[in-house]
Amino acid sequence: MPQTLKIAFLGDIGLNGKYIKLYQEGIDPFAAITGLKDRDGHIIGNLECMAKGDQGENLLKKPRITTTVDTLGFLKKIGVTAVSLAQNHIYDHLEDGFEKTVHFLDQHGISRLGAGWNKDEAGRPLIIQENGIKVGLLNYVTEDTNPALPADAKVCLNFFNEEKALQDIALLRPRVDHLVLLLHWGGRVEGGMFPDYDQPFIAHRLIDAGADLIIGHHAHTFQPYEKYKGKYIFYSLGNFCFSDFEFEGRQIYLPKRRKITGLVDITFSKTDYKIKLNFYYNVLTHFKSLPNYHFKVKLRNIVFKYFVKYFFIWRIYFFFKSNMLPVYLFFIRPDIPFRHKLSRIIKSFLRRLS
Repeated sequence: MPQTLKIAFLGDIGLNGKYIKLYQEGIDPFAAITGLKDRDGHIIGNLECMAKGDQGENLLKKPRITTTVDTLGFLKKIGVTAVSLAQNHIYDHLEDGFEKTVHFLDQHGISRLGAGWNKDEAGRPLIIQENGIKVGLLNYVTEDTNPALPADAKVCLNFFNEEKALQDIALLRPRVDHLVLLLHWGGRVEGGMFPDYDQPFIAHRLIDAGADLIIGHHAHTFQPYEKYKGKYIFYSLGNFCFSDFEFEGRQIYLPKRRKITGLVDITFSKTDYKIKLNFYYNVLTHFKSLPNYHFKVKLRNIVFKYFVKYFFIWRIYFFFKSNMLPVYLFFIRPDIPFRHKLSRIIKSFLRRLS
């Protein structure tokens, strides 16, 4: 039997809000993910939350995501072996929050990439080697996701610059059998069901340069995926776990689309890899398997091809996503009475007219 190396890729991990209370109460909301911790292989997710520090918060960033060092213990319960840190909430709790978070990761043997105390550390690739197979990973965040790092921040992010990414790929490619890019991108389409118009073209150029697999984050929704020249591109895996939370007196409510996640299992051989994709609906205290969601994603993939081919179709979608979708999502919120919703919409409309 040929030797293999297995890696499971998770979406955005936000151990915030109600997860803090669940951890304090000893409730494991991840127990229902069949065999996740016990599977033979590595588990990599995008850690979107920093532990609360003692020195304040980054007031330039809104909203801010908060967890505690104790609640990061869920990473061990899940079985996470590595996290990507090139994301837009890395500085929510300043240097102190970052230090507390990376100290926890290092203390518990969880590898990290994408951010650090200097540019070299932030840009350093992670290489996983097992059974004679080497998989190299690079992690980037785009400026349009709004990390809001102040000029004097001592934390460094590995910002995406295509020219630099192509150079990084050229340097890493000869050292590994497979090269994976973890991209925190698509700031304009956060919450949308499709990537930004330029993302497919960028992804294709990165594959052409030598990348074998692209795993995307930040949209907080599962977006289309494609196979290009035999290589898979996942534009966004959605939220693996994220809680509703309160920020500055306002309740941030996550619609259902932000509670559906794709879990991608990759089995790497020396020269190729195979994928297995499963979908789950996260209801906070447990995960519900969604075997029929594959059909919805296939339809989404078909529509996505027309978006890439015809710019004007994508523009229609983007107008709807930017102007009409927020109103729709607001109206379907179950926690606000209808009369209050209507009143707020009318007031907002009148403010725009004045």
